[in-house]
Amino acid sequence: MFRLRLVALWLASLYGPSLLPAQATQELAPGVAVPASGTVFALDKTARESTSLVQFHPSEIVSNSHAPGNLARSAVYIGARSSIELAGINAAVHLESGDTSVFFRLSTDDPEILRKRVTLIRLKQDRDRRIVSSYSQNIFGGQRSRKYDEIAVVKTDVADGQWLKLTPVVPLPPGEYGIVVLPKDTNLFADIVYDFDVDLNAAKDDTK
Repeated sequence: MFRLRLVALWLASLYGPSLLPAQATQELAPGVAVPASGTVFALDKTARESTSLVQFHPSEIVSNSHAPGNLARSAVYIGARSSIELAGINAAVHLESGDTSVFFRLSTDDPEILRKRVTLIRLKQDRDRRIVSSYSQNIFGGQRSRKYDEIAVVKTDVADGQWLKLTPVVPLPPGEYGIVVLPKDTNLFADIVYDFDVDLNAAKDDTK
């Protein structure tokens, strides 16, 4: 073992440190190995003070044109509205703590574009669905604007730049959230959302 270490140091002196094994950078966090598959994960700190890696799964969006309401708005010269939604009031994935970091696997095609467009947003619960984004426009159909509740995060490359780590500036309060890759065109929205919730049971208890 000592002899192998000497060989590694000799190679590094000749060709630089790139030939040395980068074991530390092959972790998402200290003691958390890079998953073999999957795209989005989060570190969840449980009540037992342990940390686990939780995988998020994509949910497909549903477009709501709000046709009846828009017909009434047009009668009083108010612009039309629409929304992007997810079915169901709760996500299938639950985190116990809002003190978390989310990890997004960067593809090899356009990692720079993904770094800029990966976004953490808060979803709004409404009856039997969650609203991801809303759109509004003027009475003439112009000036269409995309609105969503973005959460401020710090983005960091980890695992040799193969993963993007998103850490909220402040811990996430109880509620519904999603990770999306936003299109550059503001008239469009991502067709899938990696949705999850944080401490939702506590949020329900507070409303009683």
